[in-house]
Amino acid sequence: TLYDRQAIATIYNDDGPTLSVNDVSISEGNAGTKVATFTVFLSQAAAVPISYDIATSNLAATAGSDYVAKSLAGETIPAGQLSKTFTVTLKGDTSVEANETFRVTLSNISEGATLFKYTGTGTITNDD
Repeated sequence: TLYDRQAIATIYNDDGPTLSVNDVSISEGNAGTKVATFTVFLSQAAAVPISYDIATSNLAATAGSDYVAKSLAGETIPAGQLSKTFTVTLKGDTSVEANETFRVTLSNISEGATLFKYTGTGTITNDD
């Protein structure tokens, strides 16, 4: 007898560079600010500059009180290079709370690459 007659296959694009953003985890701190550094990277170097937009959005963390919202348009990885970094400012406090997260999303990618992992998660780990 057949238990499961279906399967799901995922076909990954290997016809050119794919664009991704990493996840970042950083402790919050008790005061002042820290920065979380994200890397946008290509799976292989592109023959042309690859441009994209970046925007943050709330998950469990709240823009304004936990981190500074960021939106960048027209960021570019130059032809022949593999990555570019950007930072998001975190705000420290002494509140005892659960770890908090926010999302970083890539969009409006130019021709020459395709999106592979278009969201990254920033985790602000509680240290209070």
